[in-house]
Amino acid sequence: MSSPVIEEGMRAHLRGRNRFLNMWTHDVAERMRIRRKALAADAGLEPSYDVGTYPPELTTVVAPSNGLARLAVGAMFGGLGSLGVAAACGAFSVSQPGPATSLPDPAAQEWEITIESVNGKPTVTEAEVIE
Repeated sequence: MSSPVIEEGMRAHLRGRNRFLNMWTHDVAERMRIRRKALAADAGLEPSYDVGTYPPELTTVVAPSNGLARLAVGAMFGGLGSLGVAAACGAFSVSQPGPATSLPDPAAQEWEITIESVNGKPTVTEAEVIE
């Protein structure tokens, strides 16, 4: 597969990236706390008043993952599996076509139709085949 040196380098890169994201998230949380403290002081609250967190700030760092690659590999294997099941069920079998058939033409028939006006609309009241 890949060499241990490359794998260790990739892990170090992710650790460094996670540290940066962790520091950045905590920095943003601290800046928001300082801003709330300044707004509380402007509102006339005493400096010792604890402004807390609003809304509760949970700093969560999510490690980057290769979810897209896993999804692609899963979709590939799922597609291959469904093609295999379809082939096993005979979905791709080629059979000889049956003999050509044609439907006989219906014989032309003459009809005698009586159309009358019912409630102001033309309506067929009687229909007979003429032989």
